[in-house]
Amino acid sequence: MRIRNLNVGVEAVTRWQAQDEVHLPEDVGLRPQFLPLEQHLDAILNRPSLDERLPGLLRPEFLDPDLLDPRTLTETRHATRDLFRRAAARHAGRACTLFELAARQLDEDVAMDVEIREALSVLMRG
Repeated sequence: MRIRNLNVGVEAVTRWQAQDEVHLPEDVGLRPQFLPLEQHLDAILNRPSLDERLPGLLRPEFLDPDLLDPRTLTETRHATRDLFRRAAARHAGRACTLFELAARQLDEDVAMDVEIREALSVLMRG
């Protein structure tokens, strides 16, 4: 097949004939190539690193939207804090220290919740 020069100018375009244009065959179109859905070799060679896997492992598969309600979240923190305090009373030594530390952390979270709610109410009042 002979390829013509594309820089032919306006005069030459008017003299082109139908057989000069190159088209795809009308009866056979471009068919999509077959690609397997799961590429096993890529799965073996491109293993995800720990940094890539860890967020997926920490993210829950189902998250109850009611847990994100501020009141429910605060009540859950209070209940968990009380659970840690009871566990600290039952244990001694390092376990007691860790449970008290967790309870203190939840106390700080609850205090921040209160501060955030107060700041939001001040902002809403203007």
